[in-house]
Amino acid sequence: MRVKTLLLLSCLASSLSAQVYLTAGDDRLSLAQLVSLHAEGQLLTVPDAQGHSIDSAVQAALNQDPALSLQLTTQELDPRLRSGRELMALGSWTQDRPHWALVGADAKIYAEGTEAPTSTSLMAAYGHSPLHSPADTLREFLRLNPDQGEAQAQLILELRNLAERRTERALSLLPKTEGLTLLRDEDDDRIWAEYADQFERFINANLWRDAAMGTSSPIPFAAQLSTMGEHSPRLRDLAERLLPTVEASLRDKPSDSHRWDVWLSFRQAGAKGHAASVLAGVDPLPDARRWPPAAAVDAFVEDARQSGDWHEAEPILQASFDENEALLKKLETAAQSDAAQHGSTRVEMGSSFGFGQWNGE
Repeated sequence: MRVKTLLLLSCLASSLSAQVYLTAGDDRLSLAQLVSLHAEGQLLTVPDAQGHSIDSAVQAALNQDPALSLQLTTQELDPRLRSGRELMALGSWTQDRPHWALVGADAKIYAEGTEAPTSTSLMAAYGHSPLHSPADTLREFLRLNPDQGEAQAQLILELRNLAERRTERALSLLPKTEGLTLLRDEDDDRIWAEYADQFERFINANLWRDAAMGTSSPIPFAAQLSTMGEHSPRLRDLAERLLPTVEASLRDKPSDSHRWDVWLSFRQAGAKGHAASVLAGVDPLPDARRWPPAAAVDAFVEDARQSGDWHEAEPILQASFDENEALLKKLETAAQSDAAQHGSTRVEMGSSFGFGQWNGE
């Protein structure tokens, strides 16, 4: 038993050591370790001997189309640290000028320069390399595995992130007006078309319905429509068209908070839904403690906020308040019992349950 314990402790220590070893800024961190987690490649820069850097200019090029679609990350390395020294040696660079490089997970340089590239030249350099963007890798995987739900979800999240960044840029160029700003049709199609098509197939395939939040699966997050959907006429129409599908799934499982979150994301995009209508005609289970279910609280509150009519939301909020109050009373009783056992009449509920200074009042 003692040997097994020592082995376990040794494994844990090795694991923790590896995590510390990979901390950014550690001189033990090698270039190979730095790039190993970026199969799509990474843009690395080093300043010159006087500290002049082109890192911000490289980032600016990467954050513009067409290179924006690559979704690459950039990092400036310190030439005094191991990873920086190894990059300098790999490129046979001196420190007379700052440098940048497109480096693959194999620690090979596929493009480099001493002046920041343009977005177009960066895209061209990437196209001549054997590297593939995360979205392209997922597209190829799904071509061979079209029914793989988690890969579909990952692609949706990649497309959503890219479309949201493009939407922010497009909206910043439009004239400021009162109320909600909508994308122009040509921008809307260019930015959101692929995401909308993938998202619609994903919802209609019903893979999203029983995904549990809090797991490592990307499915629950991909099932929620983009928070920027309200700016896209295409996504607003899509939300309206798909809402009946989501509401039908809610009637099958009305206590599922994940399905309500998806429903709320459609509402935020402009779909015309009503929480009470979703549950109309749905009988609660015989042993249900509450109806409407606790999972629907946010949906009823959102309805009330939009309409200004709280009569449907008030009973649900009151039930939540009553449950929370009952829990606090149980905590207070337990704290009083604990204080009595230690010969004290002062009740510190926070100290008893890890909430800091919080007493019965």
